[in-house]
Amino acid sequence: MGIKQRRQIANYLDISTGGTEQYVLCSAGFTELNEAPSAQTASKRYIGDKAATTTIIGYEWSTAFNTDYIADQEAVAFIANIGEKQLVGADAETTYVIVDLDKQAGAGKYAARQIKVAVEVANFDNNDGEMAITGNFLGCGDMIVGSFDTTTKTFTAGEVTPTVLKTTTEK
Repeated sequence: MGIKQRRQIANYLDISTGGTEQYVLCSAGFTELNEAPSAQTASKRYIGDKAATTTIIGYEWSTAFNTDYIADQEAVAFIANIGEKQLVGADAETTYVIVDLDKQAGAGKYAARQIKVAVEVANFDNNDGEMAITGNFLGCGDMIVGSFDTTTKTFTAGEVTPTVLKTTTEK
């Protein structure tokens, strides 16, 4: 049994400003992209039970990010612009795609999840003289499952039955 490696997940951010989607890879500069599904629950105790029954009623999805401020990296520059100009509403929203590179769904295509996000820039940090940016991608609505073509950088909605590639490391 192997443990999935972080490098098997590619994260793409749409940096277009109202036109055709333009996905760029969040890689160089990014030191953290930590997904938090944050399940929301409700519970009820029925009269015949000692214990409550809890159910999942939704999610408050987010991904925390931490990136070095490398201005020539398109995803970093897009995020920095939102924070520097203190953009709000639709101007601070975009689309984010999480791609499982170990789940192939055709030639150059992989199982993926797409979600509209609000880009929350929390801090412009000074890391011993080097600038960094921290914040969160905050989910706006329901996630869409599908596939992502890493060559054309296009997302296609719809369930896929991927072939799981063996790229995990054994421990």
